[in-house]
Amino acid sequence: MNIFHTSAEFYPYIKMGGLSDMLASLAKEEAKNNKVMVALPMISGLQDQPKFTGKKFSCIHPNAVIGSESSFILRDSIFLEAKIGDVYLYFFDSPLFRNLNRIYENSNEHYSFALFSYACFHLSLELKADIVHCHDWHTAITSYFHSSSVDGLPTVFTIHNLAYQGTHPEHICGFLKGEPFYLNLDIMKHDGKINYMKSAISTATKVTTVSPTYRDEVLWEPQGCGLSFNLRKRGADFLGILNGIDEDEWNPDLDSRLIQNFNRTTISQGKLANKIALYDEIGRKIDPSRPLIGLVGRLTWQKGYKYFLEAFLENAELPFYYIFLGSGDPNLEGELFHYSHHFQDRIFFYKGYSEQFARRIEASSDFFLMPSLFEPCGLNQMYSHAYGAIPIVSRVGGLRDTIKEDLYDVENSTGLLFEPGSTTSLKAALTRAHELYENKEKIEKIRTRIFAQDWTWKTRLQEFTNLYQDAIKKKG
Repeated sequence: MNIFHTSAEFYPYIKMGGLSDMLASLAKEEAKNNKVMVALPMISGLQDQPKFTGKKFSCIHPNAVIGSESSFILRDSIFLEAKIGDVYLYFFDSPLFRNLNRIYENSNEHYSFALFSYACFHLSLELKADIVHCHDWHTAITSYFHSSSVDGLPTVFTIHNLAYQGTHPEHICGFLKGEPFYLNLDIMKHDGKINYMKSAISTATKVTTVSPTYRDEVLWEPQGCGLSFNLRKRGADFLGILNGIDEDEWNPDLDSRLIQNFNRTTISQGKLANKIALYDEIGRKIDPSRPLIGLVGRLTWQKGYKYFLEAFLENAELPFYYIFLGSGDPNLEGELFHYSHHFQDRIFFYKGYSEQFARRIEASSDFFLMPSLFEPCGLNQMYSHAYGAIPIVSRVGGLRDTIKEDLYDVENSTGLLFEPGSTTSLKAALTRAHELYENKEKIEKIRTRIFAQDWTWKTRLQEFTNLYQDAIKKKG
């Protein structure tokens, strides 16, 4: 099967969130038995250098009449082919993207991602894809292009986070009615705006999201973020398929970023060595026998860090040390800087993102905290299992699907759960975590248990294969 993915992110070149890791690991697994192609933008801020093959592909039909600015820009753009392992990459080299340091939060996103989506539509036809798999709102209208074309291919659209839909004022999206798009904007209208994600939900052959529980949550408001009615209309064509991780990439026995590698039989010694080294790296003299809780994430309201800060202040009697890596909301950043300065024996905050530092936090932590108010899937809880850190997570979305806590049989639990948006419930979970940490026999059994969890794509790749085949059959 020839599988064509479209995305704004792909690890290790562009990474802003879980989409990047998810698609990279899925494509790698799919490429073992299929030809897999991924289209993504070329920006100046690429985090790694692609290995180009020298092949180039057009972004609009060579014989197209150039009568609009959009057509001119597409003719002036090109796809550059590269490879990573067995996966073919197609970088959209265009004046719209090539000078950007960051992929998001640019003033003309409505325009640049629309042209990128059209270019992806054209390239998928040229490369004779069997199925086109579009990810999140940035390439959502690629599905619309295919549904409205006589040559259109079957499409799958995956929602990674329904809170970000690509909504724009209608008056700035008039270009979509003209050359070379010729789209009916009525399909894209929602609440008085143009909504790119709605267009894919309405027109893709199949729609998925990244966990079964999140799929059920978004069928109703407020979790549906205004689109629950549209999702319910898709019925059985809307599925929840849990994300997976790359077992080679997320392996503490192979991870070169760690101070000391470890495996199932050396978890305790390895985590202790990494913890001591991490404290030395951040310049804090902390007793390594104290339990360490790691946090890594974007500082947005979704992630629920407000409740972490409340629980942090109210749990002074617990001996936890917290290491936090992230950036985003300036107010949250300011609070974390304040606590990191005034409570140096309790918390350390690093603003920004470092792949190496994130890995070292996972490898050093005894527990990993995710207080999300909603979480489509989450990957950090899976990474934590792979690195022997016990997840403490809110009972939502993919976190609920991947973490089990049995209060009556702790040794068979894979983490600790609490209710989202509840400081009281979070405080209770932290108390249970402390009690668990004090019972060395139980915590060792749980570490060994979570280390054996299999979150690789091997266990769910068949779900996507079946989905693609159903989409191809339905498109007919």
